[in-house]
Amino acid sequence: MTGFLFFSGIYLLDLVAMSDTLAAALQIGDGDEDAGGLAASGVSDTGGVSGIPFISQFSPYSSNDFVDVLLSFKQDSSEPINILILAGDEGVNTDSIMVMRFNPKNAQINIMSIPRDTYITLSGYKFHKINSVYAVKNGSDHLKKLLEEMLGQKIGYYVHINMKVVREVVDLLDGVDYDVPCDMVYSDPTQNLNINLKKGLRTLTGKQVEGLLRFRHPNKWTKEVRQYYDGSDLKRIERLHDFINVMAKQKLTVRYIPKVNDIINNVYSNIKTDLPLSEMLKIARSLPSVSADCIQSATLPGEAKYIDGLSYYVHSPKQSQALAETMLGDAPPPPPVDTP
Repeated sequence: MTGFLFFSGIYLLDLVAMSDTLAAALQIGDGDEDAGGLAASGVSDTGGVSGIPFISQFSPYSSNDFVDVLLSFKQDSSEPINILILAGDEGVNTDSIMVMRFNPKNAQINIMSIPRDTYITLSGYKFHKINSVYAVKNGSDHLKKLLEEMLGQKIGYYVHINMKVVREVVDLLDGVDYDVPCDMVYSDPTQNLNINLKKGLRTLTGKQVEGLLRFRHPNKWTKEVRQYYDGSDLKRIERLHDFINVMAKQKLTVRYIPKVNDIINNVYSNIKTDLPLSEMLKIARSLPSVSADCIQSATLPGEAKYIDGLSYYVHSPKQSQALAETMLGDAPPPPPVDTP
């Protein structure tokens, strides 16, 4: 879900970037325009774009020459990129961890989810669950290094998205129609978490979507719930992957262009990342070709185990690197399996 929001923001940024105002700005440098030409094309000498507020507000990085950033949008970017996507409240354990690979050549997005309870060792750190790493000093660097070693693939950048974005952006998009598989009832006062979703097709609000994506087990088990959940993070990840596909089919359309400003400001004012804006704009060039069929997802192979009395998810190194090579590397996808 967090990766979908991030790439949706870039996708919508692309739609706006192709507007007449920004298209005019992108012509800078092709002739002998002076400062007056900049003003006429809509680009201010302070690094913003008049009439497009989010461009000025969207400033996770300082840039002395906004025109150079715009011009980089015109450059080809055919190299695939791996990005670590995280979601959670700042300074605490992450709720979701995934590595996403975007290939501009075919607009393919591959998502490899990492269970939160995955067992890890980090020098000088006493905890062993991967979801606790980001909260430590230089956590994003540690996490990228750990996953690079675990998966055998280079991770170029990271993005951390505040969980409140899920609620707010879903509401901005008028909710998401989703078929809830079973009654979901769960309360945890320590997390201020109250989930009460009824089975069936319904339009979910942002708060309800957050509950759907965080649900792992009920207050009281029923036969119906056990058909879909077993208390593990793996079942929650399966629901996450399904929801991403459903939401992509509904929301990656030009219908939501009028809301682009609010969505982008919301997403990008609630992220921490080392991904340059110029790189985002390059990626954006290929995103209009993305559809739900271009999104593939998988989960880190492994099994649940108890270690020193605590429950962990222990990954299989050989299987994990083989899957990562397919999902995040340059290996060709596996051939389809014939079913009888």
